[in-house]
Amino acid sequence: MYLAMSAFGACIYLSGRSNDDVDVKSYEELNLIGERTKNKILVYKNFINRMLSHFWMGDYIKLVELSEKHKPSGHKRYLEAMRTFFDGIASLTLARHTHQPNWRKKGEEALEKMIEWEKISKWNFEMRAKLLQAELHYLNGDLKSADVTYKASIVSAREHKFTHYEALTCELYGIFCVENRMVDEGAKQLQTALDKYRQWGAMRKVKELQLFVDSVDPVYLRKLKQIKSGVPPDSADVESSCVKG
Repeated sequence: MYLAMSAFGACIYLSGRSNDDVDVKSYEELNLIGERTKNKILVYKNFINRMLSHFWMGDYIKLVELSEKHKPSGHKRYLEAMRTFFDGIASLTLARHTHQPNWRKKGEEALEKMIEWEKISKWNFEMRAKLLQAELHYLNGDLKSADVTYKASIVSAREHKFTHYEALTCELYGIFCVENRMVDEGAKQLQTALDKYRQWGAMRKVKELQLFVDSVDPVYLRKLKQIKSGVPPDSADVESSCVKG
């Protein structure tokens, strides 16, 4: 019952719905129950579900802080693979934003593990390996390889019917495109991500991503596109329209 409650709590959280009509214990309460009853499986799965919630909402700092408190348990491979993937994406993103080598190392290790798991099950792990590889290419400044590998990850997720991972790959590729002045493609990918997250039922994530999309002023994006194409924009327009609010 408590294992199901932990998973249900994560689903309710991502859906953005209220659980007032259902008696669902918090992650903290479930963790205390697991520790009191010495139920290691409950403690670990509860940890994974907390990690999952942080991951899908992009709370990477909270994710890595939580992960550092729990050593790998040797539980079922799919749980360890999920954890490795979450850790890897978070670490490579943090490496790109902070330039700290420890995050790069952790991301590279996650990619190495995922490549090995891909050899066992291409269906389950190909998309994850390619997305980690795309993020590493981006970190390394190899934008051409990153672009190709993001697209390959999207194709893999779509072909293997992983709607939530297709949403994720489109989101990260969209962010990559916007950050590298491929404005039209970025907007297209972010809209696809929103559509796929809606299809998955993650309405809290839809709301969060929509805020990001809306926070970037379209005039500024057009100016960036002009800069890329060699057309000199009006500098005052660029400065005044960077971000709404």
